[in-house]
Amino acid sequence: MNGLIKHISILSLFCLTGCQHYYFLKEQRVESDKQSCWKFKLYFDQGKNQLDFYTYGDYVYNKVKKQYIYFTSSEMKRLLYHSIPKNYTEQFLFMYTYQPTFSNILAFYYKGVSIEEVKKRYSEIPHKEDLNQVLARYPFEKFQVFDLFKKVDGGVIRFVAINNPNYPKDPGYKMFNKEINDMFFENNNLLWDGYVEPLN
Repeated sequence: MNGLIKHISILSLFCLTGCQHYYFLKEQRVESDKQSCWKFKLYFDQGKNQLDFYTYGDYVYNKVKKQYIYFTSSEMKRLLYHSIPKNYTEQFLFMYTYQPTFSNILAFYYKGVSIEEVKKRYSEIPHKEDLNQVLARYPFEKFQVFDLFKKVDGGVIRFVAINNPNYPKDPGYKMFNKEINDMFFENNNLLWDGYVEPLN
């Protein structure tokens, strides 16, 4: 009996440590918390670099409610490797809203990856680019994906946003596009080195 319990304990520990998930709930620091907008300090490259990121107040960043998370771990892993077949170095953002039309947003740091490598990978996907950044919206499996890469010291950072694929009232993704435009081109326009045209 003790041997069986030991084997079950080892198996449980393996599952807990071996199963990757993307619910990053630590070290997301809210600097200001207003009713309509929150300002985050996002840290990456083991805390050496940081950036400000502004969200609407209905985005959740510190708990998991699976009915508002539209991806499985295996789906997110496939999506990440489909675009850039390299391991990310760190994840530094995970958030979602209770609104069914809006997106799940994650962010990653890729140490040692250049923006030129990203541009080569995206050469066959409709995208926009300039010297230091690449952005695209494209279908992947059941999702519409917004992918944004920005050159930083030592690598690139990547924001990934996906839509709710089970929401039937946004067939042309207009609401998803509006949320992306508001979040990334209005609230966070200071992320950009210059003007970047929002999505159509």
